[in-house]
Amino acid sequence: MFQKILIAYDGSDHSRRAARIAGNMARVQPKSELVLVCVLEAMPSGLGTPYIENLITDRTREGEVMLQQAREIIGGDVEVSSELLFGPPAESIMNVSTNQHCDLIVMGTRGLGGLKGLLVGSQIQKVISLSTIPVLAVK
Repeated sequence: MFQKILIAYDGSDHSRRAARIAGNMARVQPKSELVLVCVLEAMPSGLGTPYIENLITDRTREGEVMLQQAREIIGGDVEVSSELLFGPPAESIMNVSTNQHCDLIVMGTRGLGGLKGLLVGSQIQKVISLSTIPVLAVK
């Protein structure tokens, strides 16, 4: 049914459940693949070197840890590609979905807030309103 499933992951409980569900869906559908996306806040402007370089390194490391956590939750026997992005979450998710020709988006209904957060509850509303493909909202 769904051949290319985008999973938006931010480390929240809801996104963990979404990753588990997306992994299970991909396992039961032959030849399906997952596109795992983590979106971090955009880098603040006005920081000079070495501060911006340190921030980029730290946030990239944080994002890579989250991608690895999501891969572990998804489990084996599933083809998974991943993208770590910086910017507005809903727009970034939609860009990847379009560019990768996904036919389903799976994401949690609530994300983490503040600087630790990558997706907030309003982000799923934006994705749903922008998307031309089905969006599975996981609680």
